[in-house]
Formats: sequence, C-alpha cells, structure tokens
Amino acid sequence: MTTPPASPVRAHPEPDWPRAVADCRRVLADLIAFDTTNPPGNENVAVEYLKRLLEAEGIECRTYEPVPGRGNLVARLRGSGRKPPLLVMGHLDVVGVERDQWDGDPFHMEERDGFLYGRGVIDDKGMVAAEAVTMLWLKRLGIALDRDVILLAECDEESGGKWGVRWMIENHLDAIRAEFAINEGGRATVTASGEAWVGLQTAEKRGVNFLLTASGKAGHASMPREDNCIAALGRALVRVTDPLFPVSLTAETKVFFGDLAPLYPGEMGEAMRDVGDPARAEAAGRAIGRDIMFGAMLRHTVSPTLVKGGFRGNVIPAQAEATLNVRMLPGTDPEALAGELRRRIADPRVAVSFPPPTRPEAPAMPFDGPVVEAARAAASEVLPGAVVVPLLSTGATDSAQLRAVGIQAYGLLPFPLTTEDTARMHGENERMPVASLETGLRLLYGIVARVAGV
Repeated sequence: MTTPPASPVRAHPEPDWPRAVADCRRVLADLIAFDTTNPPGNENVAVEYLKRLLEAEGIECRTYEPVPGRGNLVARLRGSGRKPPLLVMGHLDVVGVERDQWDGDPFHMEERDGFLYGRGVIDDKGMVAAEAVTMLWLKRLGIALDRDVILLAECDEESGGKWGVRWMIENHLDAIRAEFAINEGGRATVTASGEAWVGLQTAEKRGVNFLLTASGKAGHASMPREDNCIAALGRALVRVTDPLFPVSLTAETKVFFGDLAPLYPGEMGEAMRDVGDPARAEAAGRAIGRDIMFGAMLRHTVSPTLVKGGFRGNVIPAQAEATLNVRMLPGTDPEALAGELRRRIADPRVAVSFPPPTRPEAPAMPFDGPVVEAARAAASEVLPGAVVVPLLSTGATDSAQLRAVGIQAYGLLPFPLTTEDTARMHGENERMPVASLETGLRLLYGIVARVAGV
C-alpha cells in the first residue's frame, strides 16, 4: 500500500462538536429550502443568507453579481499572510427535480430512517454548509492562521460555471487567488466490513455532450421505410454503448485500485489487484464495474440522456436526435472520440457533432504536500485507520478552471457515502446518512485547520 502514515497531529482547539453539528444541520436545511434550480439559478437568495450569517460573526464578505439574481459570495477570514491563502469552495445551484419521483418535498430537508433527504444535500449544499460552519468556528475559537481562508460560494456550476468560477477568474481573480483550494469531487466511504477510505480528487474526467442526428425521408407511418431515422438512431444508440470502451488506467486509478484492494475481500479485491495486468484488465473491469462509480473510473463512458424525434403518431419524421453525455478520460481529444463514435455507428445517415467543452483540460494535482498531509492526519482522527487515496472523479468540477490558472485544487466530499447514496446525486431522493454530517464536518474542519493554521 503506497499511502504513508499520517503526519503528526497539530494541536488546535476543537469546536463544541454537538453545537457545531447543529449549526451545520441548520445551515444545510436553510440552504436546501432555497430553490436554486439551474436554470434559472436564482442563487442570490442563498448568497445573501450566507453573507448575513458570516457577517454577524465578524467575517468579511463581498458579493459579486455577474447577471441579475445570480451571485457569488466571497468571504475571507484573515491570517498572518505568512503563506498564500487557502480557498474552500462549493456551488449553490442544483439540478432540477422530478417532484413526482421524490418521496417528500425536495426543497425541505427531512430526516427519514437515518438519512437526511433534500436536493443538494450532497451536491453541493452540504459542502457549502460545512465550509461556512468551519469558517464560523475558526473565527469563534480565534485559531491563529498563517493563511487567509477564503470561501467562494458560487453560482452556475451545474451549467458549466459561466457565471460562477469562470466569471470570477476572468473578472475578479484576485478575490479568490490562493495557493491551494478544496472543492467538491472527492469521496469518503466506509466499506461493508467497516474499513474506511477517503478519496482526494486530484484529476477528473471531462464531460462533453455529443449530438447524434439521424436523417431519413419523411412519410406515412402506414408504409414502413428502411431509412426510418428513428430506427437508425436506435441502432446507433446501441452501438455507442455496447460494448463498453476498453479499460484504461491513469496514474491516479493505478494507485487508487492498488491501495483499496486490501479493503475489499473476495472478487472485488481480487479484481482491483488484477486490473493493472493487461491480460486480465477487461475481466477485472467487468467485476469492478458492479460498483458503478468504480466502473466509471476505468474507461470513457457514454450515457444517452435526451432523445427527440417525431411530431405525430402516424408520421415518420425526417430527423431524430439524441444527446450522449460522454465522460472522457484525461488527455482525450474530443474529436478523436467523435471519430470513434462514428466508426461504431457505421451509418452515414447518423451525424455526430459536439460543442466545445465548457471546462478546460487541466493538469492532475500532485498527491503530496500540505493538503494531502492534512487529509491523512484529519482522517486518522475522524476515521481511524482510513486509507487516503488519489481519486479520478467521474464527474467534472470547477477545479479544472482553478488548476488552469495555477491554483492547486483538490476535491473532497467529506461525508461518508455508499455507492447507492452517491448514485442518487442528480437523481430522486438525494440523501446522506445523518451520522455522516458530523464525520464530514470534522474531517473538513481538521483539514482546513491544519492547512491554514500556524
């Protein structure tokens, strides 16, 4: 196992944890109650709430509003300035909901059967709440800081960050400039056997929405046509999703699966050990893929998400479209992947196109240094024996934009979740275990206090 021992723990005053957890739960409930579905966003209501909360305890805040109703909050807790700042960030917008698929009101946080439910509870209002409460308790306890701690609570992440981190970088980079950043994108897990691991996101897949456009001749549905565009589109969808793309390990996934193999008994652990062997990689990948998050880390993935075609039940249309959400491994040229999709489809009536990616190709972060050391030390306290590993995230985050301008950004989702919990992100009945709220808050606080403290 490549993970070295945790660094020595630096003594910092600890929050009154029951009170701090109650603070975090209250802030999270308040944030979820604001419907910040993007589009349209309307994040300003959450921005103003956080501004009042932090300013009431003497933390300086400034809001930035690129377009009406859509704001970004920057809060700063001053340190000595002996070291460059630490940025903690999260987004206030959420994806939409299908209300009839939820068991309760998605914009009212509710506890049921040991879980907290609500849109944004893990993506990403839980992170923002924990960051805000961490700022409050660093201030209340008078923790001596060598770095300023900056909180960026941003808008528009779910639509690519045009009015959030991208706008802040282009117009107000000095307000958020930092040496290190902690953002969403990581994972924390306790396995079925009680072993724990924390994944720090050091690299991420890049998402591109490819458009398949199938064309044919329109006509009366009573006279079937060989060039029916909907039938062609259906065949194309099968061909781009089956078979899966080949297993391809990155530097991060080689370490990730190698270090986690001892934590997973039986077939899963054996597959994690075998996946680095080219002769066994595909069979190992199929076994690993029974965990959908692990499986998505191994290869390019293709998920059809939107289908459009036709306008009457008795008319064969001339055109039909499907959107493929493709998550590419780092270093992949979208045009090369488009070429592979065309090769698989093998039908000139189905065109493949894509818009330019909204996030840049960004370098991977080193798996060493102050943030990694702090994560190991904090995890050793909060989740004794936890393995801290580099993570290639399957989803894209705004860390890519930060890395592109020289900020070393690491992803963390500090609340321990099962794959089932994680899979509810962007789906119905989004949730986190009640006990994970305290664990996540303590883990985040411990990392921030170590990185920024004297």
